[in-house]
Amino acid sequence: MIGRASQAASFLGGLATLFIAGAVTCDVLLRYFLNQPLLGVDEIAGFLQVLVVFWGCAYTFRQDGHIRVDLVTSHLPGPVRAWLRVVTLLLGLALLGVVCWVTTTSALTAYRYQRVSVVMLFALWPAMLLIPTGLALMGVAMLATLGRQLRAAVGPPAGRDEVRGDRPEA
Repeated sequence: MIGRASQAASFLGGLATLFIAGAVTCDVLLRYFLNQPLLGVDEIAGFLQVLVVFWGCAYTFRQDGHIRVDLVTSHLPGPVRAWLRVVTLLLGLALLGVVCWVTTTSALTAYRYQRVSVVMLFALWPAMLLIPTGLALMGVAMLATLGRQLRAAVGPPAGRDEVRGDRPEA
């Protein structure tokens, strides 16, 4: 279920990227040839960029696509690396929890005060909610990985190693 949700969110991010490219291209062509730019393309593209970035986080996490610096950890024994991964997943989940809380509060404040965008006067809160929803989905994916990582860390000595991403090890 987590896999399908992250894949769907990532697919929507891909569609948003396609829409951004098309809208910006049309805007540039209309501005250059007819001196008639499309109103609001910059705002809409900015909102959709938030969707692209934050709704793609869970899928990227599941595919081991996030950047890792393993200069030191690659030289650690498997059990130490496994427990270090548990700690870093816990820290990551705590950080995501804080960011989700703050961004949700910010979106609710924008809703309460009826904040709107500058040019097209769109309500800001739906775009602002894209951040905590995308990060919450990533948090669920990280939680699933944490469960598998804990099982690997306390499991038989031969299997104590770092679990990567959200895909079961073969």
